[in-house]
Amino acid sequence: RNEVLGVGNVKSLFGTAPAFWNTLLGVMAQLPPSLLANEDLMTKLAIFSLPIVRAVDYFAGATNAMRCDVTSQQDPTIRATAIYAHENLEPCVGECVTAFCAAILSGSVRPGVWFPEEAIAVGKDAAAVLDLASVGAHTVEVDSTIGIRCEEVWGKSKA
Repeated sequence: RNEVLGVGNVKSLFGTAPAFWNTLLGVMAQLPPSLLANEDLMTKLAIFSLPIVRAVDYFAGATNAMRCDVTSQQDPTIRATAIYAHENLEPCVGECVTAFCAAILSGSVRPGVWFPEEAIAVGKDAAAVLDLASVGAHTVEVDSTIGIRCEEVWGKSKA
């Protein structure tokens, strides 16, 4: 959503561990759209694969993390990284939904369906939502060459 934020380029990457999940996701992305749109087939595939996913998660862990890197082509000294990690996806999603609901109820976010960068004003409003979303997170960090502090992103110091 680079046009909303007024930045030139945005790149999004996804990766997971164990590494074979990356390969499997890559294979799935190559399937014909008509096959992926077959709701009955995809439901059966999800039901079939769920015990396999749960078994792998049991042995390898189910941590979910997001890392955002900001750099500038005009000024290579500008760099910022934010990391958010949660032990399990399901509570993480619940906490994030709760954070957005709280923001709507407080008037910080207009009711409706939005991309986060459309819904939340930069600064205190964003930090308030991220603070609530990070309640169960085991890692919330910010590293920056331009003086951005953890509490400016996450609402309060998480150290």
